[in-house]
Amino acid sequence: MTALPHIGVVGDFNPGTMERFGGDEAHHFLNARYTRAVRDAGALPWLLGVPRDETDADTYLDKLDALLMTGCGRHLDPAAYGETPRFDLDIMAPDKQRFEVALYTGARARGLPVLAICGGMQTINAVLGGTLVQRIGMEVDAPLEHMQTSKAVHTVHDVRVVAGSRLARICGAQTLAVNSSHTQSVKAVGQGLTVTATASDGVVEAYESTDGMVIAVQWHPEYLYPDHPEQAALFAALVESARTRCPLGG
Repeated sequence: MTALPHIGVVGDFNPGTMERFGGDEAHHFLNARYTRAVRDAGALPWLLGVPRDETDADTYLDKLDALLMTGCGRHLDPAAYGETPRFDLDIMAPDKQRFEVALYTGARARGLPVLAICGGMQTINAVLGGTLVQRIGMEVDAPLEHMQTSKAVHTVHDVRVVAGSRLARICGAQTLAVNSSHTQSVKAVGQGLTVTATASDGVVEAYESTDGMVIAVQWHPEYLYPDHPEQAALFAALVESARTRCPLGG
C-alpha cells in the first residue's frame, strides 16, 4: 500500500487570554473541516501545535510533504508588514505569528507545496513583503459582504479567476462562487506572487507563487468542498503536489 502524504495543518492558538477559547488556559483549537478536507483528498493531516520555540518548525517540516496554512480569528500584527494599526485590531498571539512565519519560510526553502486559506494567505503575503488592507469596510469603496452572517457552507459572492492561472486550471472555472469571512485582505502583493482572483469590489481573493508551489485563497473551501467539486480540487491539487513535489496544478 502506498504511504499517504503527510500534510501539516496549522491550528489556532489561545495563549491564555481569549475567553471564548479556554480563557486563562493555553489552548490549541481548529475547525475539524480542515483536517477532514485533507484526509478526504487522500493525505494524512498532522495538526501542528504552536510551540514555545518557533525553531521547532524545522523539526515538523522534516516530516511533512506539504503545508496547509489555515484561517485565524485574529489579525496579523501590522508590524509584520511595516505598518501600525489604523483601527482597533484583534492581534493574534505572537507565538502563533512567529511559528507560522517560521513554517512558511522553512517550507519555501524545502520546496514544499503550500495551500493557504484566509489568514494563512495574509501571513505569506506579509512574509514576502506585501501589505494588507487593515479594514475592508473602511478602506474599500462599496465593499461586498466579506464577513457573511449566513453559515459558511453557503456562498455569498463570486470571484473572477484569471484565465490561464494555476487556480483556473485546478478549479476548471473562471468564475467561482465563494463564502467569505474576513475583515482584511491583501493590498500590495508580495514578491514572487501573482493575483489570480478578485471580487467585483477589487478585493484580492487569490494569488499563486511564480514557482507554482503556493496557492492562496481568501475564502474557506474547507466548508464548500463536499458539495462543490471545484473547491475539492484545491485540496486534491495539494495532495498530488505533496506526492510528486511538482507545482500545484501540474
